Amino acid sequence: MAGEDKDNNGHDGLAEGPEGDKPMSFLDHVGELRSRLIRMVAAIGLGFFASFYFAPHISQFLRIPLDDAWKSAGMEGIAELQALAIQDPLMVDVRVAVTAGIFLTAPYLFLQLWLFIAPGLFAKEKRFAVPFVITSMIMFLIGAAFAFEVVLPFVYEWMIDYSHDRGESIQLELHNYFKGTTRVLLAFGLVFEFPLLVAFLAKAGVVTEKTLMRFWKIAVLVMFIVAGILTPPEPVSQVLMAGPMVVLYFISIGVAKLINPASKIEAALAEYDEPDEPDEHDEPE
Repeated sequence: MAGEDKDNNGHDGLAEGPEGDKPMSFLDHVGELRSRLIRMVAAIGLGFFASFYFAPHISQFLRIPLDDAWKSAGMEGIAELQALAIQDPLMVDVRVAVTAGIFLTAPYLFLQLWLFIAPGLFAKEKRFAVPFVITSMIMFLIGAAFAFEVVLPFVYEWMIDYSHDRGESIQLELHNYFKGTTRVLLAFGLVFEFPLLVAFLAKAGVVTEKTLMRFWKIAVLVMFIVAGILTPPEPVSQVLMAGPMVVLYFISIGVAKLINPASKIEAALAEYDEPDEPDEHDEPE
């Protein structure tokens, strides 16, 4: 049919729309989500078991921001992390292995996310699966690397200097350090996915750059609240997380404008809302 040739969807069984016009109920979507989540949890579990043996080595790697901050602050020796409970070393290894498992299986996790949203896409949009997974992984790693190389050393050095200037003895707790470090790494990895999310929503016509600009004040407030939840309870790390989030938000506005300018959407809506012209053969009542 002409419509199929125009949209290039007919040969893929999608001539009438996503999933070949196969309807999915709310329970179908819930079942699909549950299936994808089970696969993701299973993948993280496999990553956990693959990483657990190397947890002590990964823990030494995660100490680098603290050790660098300790030296930069002019402290003698190395920073000692104290275990306050007998199970703390085991729980630290578990936390570190889970985090490593997430990074190890991240491509598969993003693939499962894509497969969940793919049924709502047309055939030509489904071809972005590989770029979506690759871009998601790159942004996730960039966010984690930014936290590891910039945020964590700065925050730890600031806190060490602050305590040292007050003449306080510094005692670092093992479990709290790795809890905060792994949480910040994962949080920054997810935060850096925001431009990709906006690009997807803009491509789907859900948001425009005008929408993002209209609500930027509310968005900035929400970002600082989220940063306060995800980071340790001190202001420096909160600002260091909220700052990149704000920058990424305005970058996302540019992304949305490039992908799907508001003028095009508004023109389409205006054309859709335009009343039909009366037929010249119609007689007035």
